[in-house]
Amino acid sequence: MDSLQAQTSTPPIAGPAVRRPSALTRIAVVGTLVLGLVMSPVSAAQAAPKAGPGQWYIKDYGIDKMWKKSTGKGVKVAVIDSGVNADHENLKGVVGEAKDFSGLGKDGTTPIGGKDTIHHGTAVAGVIAGQGGGPGPTGVAPDAEILSASMWLGPDRPKGSGSTRDQAADALKWAVDSGAKVVNMSLGWDDPAWPQSWDEAFAYAYEKDVMVIACVGNASQGATQAWSPSTVPGVIGVGGLGKDGKVLPASTAPGTAVDLMGPAVDIPIPYYSGGYAEGQGCSFASPVVSGVAALMRAENPGLSADEVTAKLLGTATPVAGHKGQTSNGKPDPIVGHGRIDPVAAMDADVPKSVPSAADALTDWVTMHRRADADASESETAAPDETNSPQAVAPTDVVSSQSTPTTGYAVLAVGGAAAVILLVLSGLAFLHRRR
Repeated sequence: MDSLQAQTSTPPIAGPAVRRPSALTRIAVVGTLVLGLVMSPVSAAQAAPKAGPGQWYIKDYGIDKMWKKSTGKGVKVAVIDSGVNADHENLKGVVGEAKDFSGLGKDGTTPIGGKDTIHHGTAVAGVIAGQGGGPGPTGVAPDAEILSASMWLGPDRPKGSGSTRDQAADALKWAVDSGAKVVNMSLGWDDPAWPQSWDEAFAYAYEKDVMVIACVGNASQGATQAWSPSTVPGVIGVGGLGKDGKVLPASTAPGTAVDLMGPAVDIPIPYYSGGYAEGQGCSFASPVVSGVAALMRAENPGLSADEVTAKLLGTATPVAGHKGQTSNGKPDPIVGHGRIDPVAAMDADVPKSVPSAADALTDWVTMHRRADADASESETAAPDETNSPQAVAPTDVVSSQSTPTTGYAVLAVGGAAAVILLVLSGLAFLHRRR
């Protein structure tokens, strides 16, 4: 199995003294909040954030307009992932609390996982709350605080690391107790079902007024339908769009779990060991939505999680080739409610009818769980983590190639390996420039 490498003329440097590399790194990365101070509109004397190099979606999605009202200050966003390198120059002062759930004795700010996944948490955190400067990206909610919950992602799970589904449930409960108002889960399992332990964990999040946002999976990585946890009732499932606003078939997966679509190509990210890269896939559309949710919750702290969700879904715009709903009024199985419209969502009134995430989960549990059934007998039981023929994770198959016009190196990725947890960060294909 080839190792994932960032090839630049000046190798990325880890630690607090990271300098701008002479050649940036572009990688099709594989993957597989208690509210504090009330945020007032950004004053004229306070300089608004600016998009970093290559952050095309900031203007295209109107996020720069949102920054005139909110930068996410006072809102905590939990990143349940491979761990966030808090010493990266792009994330200095961003990570508040951190904890590891892998069972490996780490601290939540030490990236963990296989060579194809160890970068993932740092990258996702940068999309949400990167600090900009030089070649670094400015996060969608640059003044939000990141809570980092690390868990094992990808193949070759060490013997000392327990069930990844249990890790995820414990991490979610910790994030809620640590004050998160938004939780981002850019990861997934290739089965739409989930274990009963998740019923309690997600119900707890909803009870505490927490939004949970997750990517739905990449078809390029074998996803033929949306995967858990995006399938859990109340979770906002996010799929991927290209720069032209059209569906990127390789970077999304269909299903009733799809709620919103966001940008999923050429997303600048901080690389875990220093320097920068670019992410592809719905794992980077998800933190864009999480960042927008943080901006909204900071701008109007009185809004509940359900109200923010209702505004996001109710203002989504059509995606080319899709009406946004089926003939019977249900969300489109490919794009859900449509493309996220951040500005419209922030400015919209709360709909008269606001669905409850807690009620949706309770109804599902009542309908599908049998109190006297063993988890293995339930139609919704999670597969055995040690023996699942459907579980996959991408591996590197192509070496890097130079792209002089951007100063980046392009690393193509793809392939599959039998494991349970699939990090859904990248498009598993060679990124081709026009």
